[in-house]
Amino acid sequence: MFNLDNNDTITAIATPPGVGAIAIIRISGNLSFQIIDIIFKPIDKIEKLDKLNQLNQIDKLNQLKTLTSRRIYTSRRIYKSRRIYLGYIYSKNTLIDKVLINIFKSPNSYTGEDIIEISCHGSIYIQNQILELIINNGARLATRGEFTFRAFKNGKLDLYQVESLLDLFNSENELDHNLALNNLRGEVSRILKTLRKKILNLNTILEFGIDFSDEYLNQKHIRSFKKLLVNIITNLKYLINSFKLGLLFKEGIAIAIIGKPNVGKSTLFNVLLKSDRSIVSNQSGTTINYIEENLYLDGRKYRLIDNAGLKTNTRNKLELKGIKKTIENIKQAEIIMYLTNNINTKYLQIQRYYKYFLKKEIIFIINKCDLLKTKIKRQSSPILISAKYGIGINDLLNQIKSLSERFLRNKNQTIITKVRHYEELKKALFQLNKMKENLQIGIEPEILSLLLKEANYSLDKIIGTITNEEILFNIFDSFCIGK
Repeated sequence: MFNLDNNDTITAIATPPGVGAIAIIRISGNLSFQIIDIIFKPIDKIEKLDKLNQLNQIDKLNQLKTLTSRRIYTSRRIYKSRRIYLGYIYSKNTLIDKVLINIFKSPNSYTGEDIIEISCHGSIYIQNQILELIINNGARLATRGEFTFRAFKNGKLDLYQVESLLDLFNSENELDHNLALNNLRGEVSRILKTLRKKILNLNTILEFGIDFSDEYLNQKHIRSFKKLLVNIITNLKYLINSFKLGLLFKEGIAIAIIGKPNVGKSTLFNVLLKSDRSIVSNQSGTTINYIEENLYLDGRKYRLIDNAGLKTNTRNKLELKGIKKTIENIKQAEIIMYLTNNINTKYLQIQRYYKYFLKKEIIFIINKCDLLKTKIKRQSSPILISAKYGIGINDLLNQIKSLSERFLRNKNQTIITKVRHYEELKKALFQLNKMKENLQIGIEPEILSLLLKEANYSLDKIIGTITNEEILFNIFDSFCIGK
């Protein structure tokens, strides 16, 4: 773990390891420009030196004196921030590579320090040579997440935004990406900071009452105090309730494929995934345990679950365990795909059971439609398919997309996704609800003030106003070395 108070100049390769077209090497810290002065020669300066060699001896000495009159380490003044410069990296007099350097001056940089990014050719030898050169001239190799930690330490990001940045790196679909990006921009952070300010205002009112008597507090402030408290509780509940939707975006909408044995559940599972993930057999009861895989449709993530067949007449212990797990998956799924291979006149009753009793979206599917003797029109419910021959699969996919809209209609709202944040918000809500109860029975303002401070402490832990080293280590150690 890095030293929390360390201000060394740090460096690291920011691009993935291996050979590529280009690589990026970062330097951050007070010595950044001093190091770049030593190892980098801008192309315009090289051209001036070439012209110098063509002059006679007296003119050459005068020009050389002008060129070298600038003291070393003045490049922070010479180079403009957010500009790119072309030049060469030298190790003493040995040319290493032709590069671009990108300049970011403090405090307007990612870390809040001076940052220089070197874009070099992607040879592993070149990368290591430049990295070694930078280290030999005063920098040290950065640890995991140290660039981002400095951004946090210097107030460029709060801890919630840091964790959102990790989510952005790990996003697997459009919804997950948009959610992480929105949180990185600080939407949730702004709400949390506003709530924190409101709690501090409540505490100010309480402490005013402590200093100037309970009677004054009750007469002058109790109504506005209660109104503000209810407002904070309502906003906390809103964030806490968004956690379920956040998990849905990150983990995917769960779709359970269910039905009696040997109706083609595993075949459909494989067809939707476009791979032979589940074992298929004509023998009944092949699937005795569930199989789960991710399915991506139009930038959305779904968790597709192939379940054991539903039986009512078995005593086989393995089959009974599989059926028990199927029932658990039905309860946890958002969408049920009920598969049969017969024309079932009771499908409306089945739909009603799942939709209104279990509160699940259901797609009733008749498989093996190519074998049906009675011809019926394909319609949205039931959907006719042949998993074996791929008939009706597009209709099924369109129905999945249509039903998923119900879960995604609030995709632009403020949403939390981390268990850590969820738990801290629940702690804050608990303290404020406890305060609301005590307020009604006339508890002393001193005790109410302690409850407010506990609630605020939980919010502080989310945005990083108050931190502990173990939490910081767990978060920043999840980053790569160059970030």
